[in-house]
Amino acid sequence: MGLFSKKKKETKELPSLDNVVSKKLSLFVTIVNKGLASPVMRLFERCGSSAQFVQRGEGTAQKEIYDILGVADTDKDIVLSFISQDKIPDIKDELNAFFIANKKNRGIGFSIALTSIIGVRVYQFLANTVEDK
Repeated sequence: MGLFSKKKKETKELPSLDNVVSKKLSLFVTIVNKGLASPVMRLFERCGSSAQFVQRGEGTAQKEIYDILGVADTDKDIVLSFISQDKIPDIKDELNAFFIANKKNRGIGFSIALTSIIGVRVYQFLANTVEDK
């Protein structure tokens, strides 16, 4: 090999959209009282969520409103879960049952449809369709 000879670069095969199963995804946001993130996350795992994140939050209402409602603790857990849109009715039913089961299980949940995701691998991960090769 000469001093100025170049090595051939190996080309990597990029993931193709041809073999990707397309599922519409949503980001489901659930806001619950502090300490209730774990049961909510288990609920989403059972329903097929591929990735979840927990963020701590604090209520922002005025003190007078909290006094009227009888709320003493304003600390919240915010659970962000990626889920297939066809599973949202099941999630709503499960969350509703969770909130009704115990007075302490108060919260709110809503979904945001994801209209675009950059990267095939990221989509496969979030859709829970990653294939091992």
